[in-house]
Amino acid sequence: MPSITKESLLKGENLIIRIGIDTLSLAAVGEATPSLVSYEQTQLKSGLTAAANLRDAFRASELLQQKYTTVYIMTDTPTMLIPIDEYKANEAATLYDHTFTGCEQQLKISCTMPDLQTVAIFSIERELKNIIDEHFSNKHFLPICLPLWRHLNQRGNSRERQRLYGYLHGDRLEVFRFNQNRFKFCNSFAASQAQDALYFLLYVFRQLAMDASRDEIYVIGDIPRKKWLTDNLHEYVKNVIPADASDLGLTPSQRWQQIPLDMLAIINIGKL
Repeated sequence: MPSITKESLLKGENLIIRIGIDTLSLAAVGEATPSLVSYEQTQLKSGLTAAANLRDAFRASELLQQKYTTVYIMTDTPTMLIPIDEYKANEAATLYDHTFTGCEQQLKISCTMPDLQTVAIFSIERELKNIIDEHFSNKHFLPICLPLWRHLNQRGNSRERQRLYGYLHGDRLEVFRFNQNRFKFCNSFAASQAQDALYFLLYVFRQLAMDASRDEIYVIGDIPRKKWLTDNLHEYVKNVIPADASDLGLTPSQRWQQIPLDMLAIINIGKL
């Protein structure tokens, strides 16, 4: 993969920072057309906060020492969804803290998705945000799944069958379903094993009274024991799709195996 160059930096690349549970990923993206200029991924050091890891990265990473037009910061923290017509800014933080424990001292950020008629509320360490503010002026914070939510909703609008999505990243399984440009269901589960993913996908499928002979389960992301999971899902649901980048509408030149699908959604197929 080509390294970032002085000439390409002068064109005003955007930067995507993805702060996962155990990894920090950086992608410099061409501004005029979606194109990857350079990519880095490092393991987060255990025992250190995300802010401390990012400070270390600023000292070590060439990508973080450059200038960018826009910076997107994706954080893998608990996310709460509120319908736009029910959202009240002055109540969002309190409602979030009642929903998720252990985040009371963190900042709460709201991100509006007009196409899904939803506001996403998520948390971020205060020190982490301060570090970002120190280095970048034009930046946007967003939950890690937002690009995929918006893209998959758009691609699934014309389908007659109902589709349940399962997105696996790290040890998390995000399960969601859309209906008429709204979330019908959205939740996150701990799923370090394929057996966990099988249980939660079938549990939600049944909870939503979906049709096992007609409707679909669409599984994407870092799937553990992919064949085992799809074979066992097939025992209960006829239409199971273990999707890859091609099913997301990416051409061969737009696929990079090492980059999480949520980052690819920003680079190639999503405008935030």
